[in-house]
Amino acid sequence: MARKRARMACDASHFQKFRFDNVGTKWSMDQLVASGQRFAHFPAALYSVDVTFQPTYAPAGSFREKKLFYSKKHGQYGLKVEASVLPTGFAFHVSTAVPGSVLDIAIFEANEEFHAQKMRKTDKERDMRDDGPLVDVYPLEWAILADKGYQGLQRRLRAITPTKRPPGGLLSMSEMENNDKIATDRVIVENFFGRMKTFWSIVSETYMWKRESYDLYFQTCVALTNVHIKFSPLRVEDGHERNRYLNGLVSSSEKKKAKRAVSVKKHREKRKLRLGTLLPSGENVHFDSETEFSGDESGFFEYYSSPKW
Repeated sequence: MARKRARMACDASHFQKFRFDNVGTKWSMDQLVASGQRFAHFPAALYSVDVTFQPTYAPAGSFREKKLFYSKKHGQYGLKVEASVLPTGFAFHVSTAVPGSVLDIAIFEANEEFHAQKMRKTDKERDMRDDGPLVDVYPLEWAILADKGYQGLQRRLRAITPTKRPPGGLLSMSEMENNDKIATDRVIVENFFGRMKTFWSIVSETYMWKRESYDLYFQTCVALTNVHIKFSPLRVEDGHERNRYLNGLVSSSEKKKAKRAVSVKKHREKRKLRLGTLLPSGENVHFDSETEFSGDESGFFEYYSSPKW
C-alpha cells in the first residue's frame, strides 16, 4: 500500500512542476556568465557528470543474470545512474538506471547524443571568450568535467578528466595540481548526491521495491532536491555525507564477503565429509583453497536472493 501511494504521489499531475527538465534550458552558459556562477578553475565547463550507485538485493535468475547487476568496485549488487549538475548546484539531467556492472563511460555513451547537443555552443555563445582546455580541438563546444571513470572520452567530446598515474610512474607536479583543480570544481556533483541521499532513504538504502518504478522514484528525489537547493545552496558538508555513504557501502560489502567466506567454508567441510564416506577405507580426501564445489556459487546466491522485481 505504501508503495502504491508513493507511486501515485510521484505520478500526480500537480507534481510535474517540480520536474528538473527545464533547469538545463534556463541555465545556459550565457546565463551562468551573467549571474557569475561558473566553475572557478574551468569556466569553460558547462556542467559536471558523475555516476551514483545504489545497492539492491540479488535479482532472481541465472548466474549470468545476477552477475550483470554485480559491481566489482562496490562489492554488491545494485543499480547505477548518471547525473549532470550545473555549477549552480542544480541537476538538470539523469540517465535511466542500468545494472551495476555497466562502466561509467558506457552510461555516458548511451546518452552521448543528449550531451553532444547540450555542449554545443549557440550562435550567441560562439563570440564569448573561451580559452579553456581542448578549445582548439572542439571550438564549437563547451566542456564538461568528469572523473577518471570517463578516461578516453576527450577523443570524441570536450571532456576534462584527471590525468591517470602511469604504471610504475608518477604524475608531475603540474599534473597533480591540475587534477586537484578538476576535483575542486567537479565536487559539485558529489555534493548533490550527498544532499539527495541524506534526505531520501529510498535512493540511499538498499532498494527493495519494483525495478520498473526505480527511475520514477529516483528522478522525483532529484527534483525535490533541486527545490531544496534553491532555498539552501550546496555546502562542503554535503560532500562529507556522500563520503559517509560510500564508506558505508564498503563496510557492507566487507561484511557480506566475510559471511560468504564462512558459508563457503562450511560447504566445503560438509562436502568433504560426504565424499569421505563414499571412498574406500584408508583413502584420504584433500581439498585446497582453489577447489570449486559449485559453478554458480549457489550457496552464496541462495543466501542473498530476494523476490523477483
